[in-house]
Amino acid sequence: MSFARLAASFALLATFTACFEKEVGCDDYAAASVQLTLVDEAGAPVSGASVIAATDDGDIECEDWDNTGLYICGYEVSGLFVITIEAEGFDPLELELEVGETEDGCHVETVQATGVLIAAAA
Repeated sequence: MSFARLAASFALLATFTACFEKEVGCDDYAAASVQLTLVDEAGAPVSGASVIAATDDGDIECEDWDNTGLYICGYEVSGLFVITIEAEGFDPLELELEVGETEDGCHVETVQATGVLIAAAA
């Protein structure tokens, strides 16, 4: 095969391959990994709890969002979250949640969960 024919074949192959490459344009948005709502047995929000998420990347202290019982646990962290919840007057609670990534791999798929805290026995 001549050099010209070989070069033309490579050029055609490169052009053909480039047609099928799809570049993903990720944005700077930071998706919450877990949105956890804490309520008591009557459904009232519980704020002021200690909420810690253990992940492969280390422990994450979950943020109490505006004292409404909504806690945010990490941003753009995927994998298994083992969440330990302690609140005064309630039994401790542990949840396991799996956080995956979006199909394009740009962000995590936010897991929304509700934790029901049971009043501690007197």
